[in-house]
Amino acid sequence: MGTNQPSDGREPSTEAQAGPAAPSRTDLLRQRATRLAERAGDAVEHRRKRWPPLDLAITYYERDREALASVLGSAVALRLYLFSIPALVMGVGLAILLVGQEQLDSMLTSVSISGSMAKDISSAASASDGTGFAFLVVGLWLTLWAGWSLTRVLAACAGRAWRLDPKTSTATMPAVAALTAMLLVLLGCTVLLNRLRERHGLAADTTSWLVTGVLISAGWFVVAWFLPRRTPDPGALLPGSAVLGVALTALQWFMQFYLPRELAQTSKLAGQLATSMVALGYLFLVGRLMAVSFVIDAVVFERVGSLSRVVFGLPLVRAIPRRYPVVARFFDLPGASSDVRPAGSSSRGT
Repeated sequence: MGTNQPSDGREPSTEAQAGPAAPSRTDLLRQRATRLAERAGDAVEHRRKRWPPLDLAITYYERDREALASVLGSAVALRLYLFSIPALVMGVGLAILLVGQEQLDSMLTSVSISGSMAKDISSAASASDGTGFAFLVVGLWLTLWAGWSLTRVLAACAGRAWRLDPKTSTATMPAVAALTAMLLVLLGCTVLLNRLRERHGLAADTTSWLVTGVLISAGWFVVAWFLPRRTPDPGALLPGSAVLGVALTALQWFMQFYLPRELAQTSKLAGQLATSMVALGYLFLVGRLMAVSFVIDAVVFERVGSLSRVVFGLPLVRAIPRRYPVVARFFDLPGASSDVRPAGSSSRGT
């Protein structure tokens, strides 16, 4: 009487008398890790508000993930590969028409094309007298087609970085022309600068790399000009163009000077697999840097502002936008008309 026992007369189990089981060591470690992560997050958010560089870095990381820059960078790398093949065919055809097949081998060497690939190109070029013209026409058509596909991916990447409507983040013919021309000009400049480095000394070598960085930055600025963005201000494109110019120049130096010696030793063991891995890795890094440049432009403009607003805030220059409203609209200065379309889009509005 008065005791809570089962109806069959058996004693309650030990587990029932002990109550809920104590948390295991794994659960305790998980809970502790969660509390530490929450404290670290709160500390970062607190310092983020007080230290602008940290806020800029975290904002970049968040926007990079939001824009799927890594995925789109891989898509850019694939289309760069598809662009490079017909561009090479077109360049070979143009070289045959301009300098003849006799000078073709030296030109291939100047653009770091050697081995079996150079032999295949030389044998295909010597097949007939009309090979140069055929290479030029077919390569030009395929280059424009690949440039259109590449521009579409870059437009989508820029639109996501600037948080634009996907319907307005479309490729335009000026953007295709600018991108194709920029890549071809950079390829031609690479040939010329390589020849200068071969014939002259250290001074020409150093100067050529500085020129390479400037050309890449300027060319990418022109390409980004025709791609979608939230503001028409050209100053918003300077950070990404500068970062891309410096990074691609450093990558180009690594690919042309340091890597060939290491690749020559590795190729003895891995053969063509090592060369293919290097080529794919190089294209991925180039595509990733292109995607990064859009995110840098968007984040710096939103968090820091544009260089144009700093320049037109100077005492002697600030009167120009007030006197000439077209300048204020062109640089998207405060007080200008807000009825501007994202660059590279086909409709008005953002």
